[in-house]
Amino acid sequence: MGVLSLMQLRITENLQQKLFIRSSFEFAYRLPKITFDAFYNKYPPELANMFFDTLTIQKGVSKLLLDSTTAILQVFLGLILLSLYHPFFIIFGIVLIILFYVIFKFSFNEGLYTSMKESSFKYKVAYWLQEIARNKNSFINQSSFNFSLKKNDHLVGDYLKFREMHFKIIQRQFSQLIVYKVFITAGLLLVGGLLVLDQKMNIGQFVAAEIIILLIINSIEKLIIGLETLYDVLTAVEKIALVADLEMHCKSSAKSGLI
Repeated sequence: MGVLSLMQLRITENLQQKLFIRSSFEFAYRLPKITFDAFYNKYPPELANMFFDTLTIQKGVSKLLLDSTTAILQVFLGLILLSLYHPFFIIFGIVLIILFYVIFKFSFNEGLYTSMKESSFKYKVAYWLQEIARNKNSFINQSSFNFSLKKNDHLVGDYLKFREMHFKIIQRQFSQLIVYKVFITAGLLLVGGLLVLDQKMNIGQFVAAEIIILLIINSIEKLIIGLETLYDVLTAVEKIALVADLEMHCKSSAKSGLI
């Protein structure tokens, strides 16, 4: 297990390095060749700042590959093992997958939208701070200084608004999971007890099934918590794609290798 863990670390480290290299050369290659019209109503340094979303992709992809794949594998193998104890657990597995799909389906688009808006205002705040630093002599007098603070307060307020909206979606998803977990655990204890009383399962099988069920529910909980990382990664990819999709002078340029 230790060797496998080291191999996982090595693979994820190689992946992070390649993502960083590909992304940096992508920006370095594209930024000088973007047409003047494509830059209309856009601030080039702000677009260049989107390179830092590569760091989000680096960390997020590694976390998703390690944690999410392990959780999915645990759920899949757990459901197969449960189905060997009694056919009822096949129905349980189907219900569990449906519940997870419902949690994911009806809040995913909203969560991605709020994550995108949050990221947009994050860059607007960074852009404004750059402007203050670039024109620091212009903001020395009191009136300009007050203006810089008011504008920063406005941008930060918008950021916090969408940040809070995004958090509420994550909170709602987790709350739904807690409610489902309570009902599923209670239902399985009840049904499992009835199966034991009817002698369709013995005590040992019932205890083993409950342990597996708890492991499955904990794995699904990890998947729900990992949705926040998934939102961050998708948002980061979308932000980098804003630069990759801008028209360049050379029409025959290759498409982005990162996106």
